[in-house]
Amino acid sequence: MKKKIIYLFLIFLNFSYFHKAFSQEKEKISGTAVVGATTINGENYQQIGIRGDFPLGKFGFGLDLQLYIDADGEIRKEDWDEWEDYLDKIYYLRWGKKNDPFYIKIGGLDYTYLGYSNIVNGYSNMIEYPAEKRIGMETSFEMNDFKTEIFLNDFKELFKKNPSVLIGTRVAYKILGDLEIGATVVTDLNEYNGLNDEDEDGFADDIDFFPNDKNLVTEIDEYRSKEVSNYTISELIEKELLDSTEREDLFDMNKETSQSMVVSLDAGYPIFKNDKISIDIYTQISHILGHGWGLTFPGVRFGIGNFIQLRAEYRKQSKEFLYGYYDFTYELERAYFERQKDGSLIVKTKKESLEKIENKMQGYFAGINFNLLNFVIADISYQDLRGGGENMRSIKAELGLGKKIIPKISTAKAYYYQNNVKDFQELKTPSTMMGYIISYNLGGVDLGFDYRYTFQDKNGDGKISGKKETIKTVGIRAGVTF
Repeated sequence: MKKKIIYLFLIFLNFSYFHKAFSQEKEKISGTAVVGATTINGENYQQIGIRGDFPLGKFGFGLDLQLYIDADGEIRKEDWDEWEDYLDKIYYLRWGKKNDPFYIKIGGLDYTYLGYSNIVNGYSNMIEYPAEKRIGMETSFEMNDFKTEIFLNDFKELFKKNPSVLIGTRVAYKILGDLEIGATVVTDLNEYNGLNDEDEDGFADDIDFFPNDKNLVTEIDEYRSKEVSNYTISELIEKELLDSTEREDLFDMNKETSQSMVVSLDAGYPIFKNDKISIDIYTQISHILGHGWGLTFPGVRFGIGNFIQLRAEYRKQSKEFLYGYYDFTYELERAYFERQKDGSLIVKTKKESLEKIENKMQGYFAGINFNLLNFVIADISYQDLRGGGENMRSIKAELGLGKKIIPKISTAKAYYYQNNVKDFQELKTPSTMMGYIISYNLGGVDLGFDYRYTFQDKNGDGKISGKKETIKTVGIRAGVTF
């Protein structure tokens, strides 16, 4: 297997030199060839791949070609056995760039926002990559006083047996001078699509005894497929040698739907703007249909070029409401299984978590994003809402160091997110994601380590404990940037 890895890596190195024939263009072809290790669904793989960015004027596309090789030297077949898998090799297609009069991107979405971010706040469809790869879309169009934004999480969800999608749009118009009003609608047509179902048989991997075989779900299914008599099956169950679960006892994603929808109105006005400084004021009211509402008034944004961006809001809300409902960790909280005291697993959704917010609340939000001469780059935000003796707090913190700070270190970044908790006494919660990325440059080759941790309360005790409730994703790679 080592010979295969070395051979393929040399191919990618040759490709990185070949691109120089095109490097005289205004926009250069760029990318990274990698060899390393990663973990997918608990299995360890050697990773060999290339991710490239190919700009052609306003048009651009990215390729993400990955081979995952198991301990037996075999390529992971699940990445190449269906037509959707070949779509996955396209990392993105793009026309224009953000803030252009027309912009569209199809593929991986790292951070997506709509309007003032009170509904869609940094949504990402790449949070479970490479175990789960989604093909989303974000687009914007602006003409005179009118503009619109649209995003969609994953086109592949439209081709499931129970098709649905997470989709949202904001439409805005300047009604008087620079005074702009906007309306936003976002809906998740089926939260249950957040459950992982590798064989697409309608039974999520967490409850499927055979997650890679669409014909089998339970142990009883396996015995019946071998034409074992019902009498023998009953005898085995009675002697506790066979699990008694029937397919009909399990949650079938193809027969169930849970929808969420949020609507909002906003208004904003730039009170000062020149080439270096901008100050905006805004307000927004949002409503989660069937649940609660939230009001932002006032909101202020202040910016100094690309150096610093500040944002502050006063927030007031009813019960059963969450600001930034569709956020960076949404795909982790969208739907999940929780173990009950009797050992059974039941499905929970993020919408159901709204019922835990039983009081009206008010408080503030503040955020800062700054780039200190490319030495230190940070993005930090904090929310603190209180009411009825309860608190609801969120924190987001990212800190990175510039390439020239530490010799031989090409990337150094740490991050921590925790959303909508009463306090920060627990470092690990289901809404927490944390990790770090560090890369060393050794003679033109980057050796990188990427550690990411997310968490699931699988036993339903309200705490994260043990290795089974910690999902660790590790990437170790050597790359040549070209």
